[in-house]
Amino acid sequence: MARVKHRLVLFGLLAPNVVSFWLLAAHFLRGGAMGWFLCWLLLPALLLVRRRWIVRMVQLALLFVASAWVMITAEMLTSRIIMGEDWSRMLMIMGTVICMTLLSACTFLHPQLERHYGLGR
Repeated sequence: MARVKHRLVLFGLLAPNVVSFWLLAAHFLRGGAMGWFLCWLLLPALLLVRRRWIVRMVQLALLFVASAWVMITAEMLTSRIIMGEDWSRMLMIMGTVICMTLLSACTFLHPQLERHYGLGR
């Protein structure tokens, strides 16, 4: 029973990371870029490997994803302002996505993830 609880906690801690990558994958799928879609869709599978360098690579990828969202948000904001459309709701949603992406990189600071991936050594 303790093992099942441990796995559920790990799943809950890693879920924000997976969602962050899958949101960007969905963005590329909508744009028709299948290569990038598959890259971002499958990248979270690396978390199945319990290595310190994998965690650091995922964290760097999440920082890249957050910066990509900032650029995408700037493009969408510019086009909405030029077209005279409402942009406030879009900006709040994208701000939430950016914050969630950045915070998901911090989940590896949790003691259980540090032990799981050997980060405390």
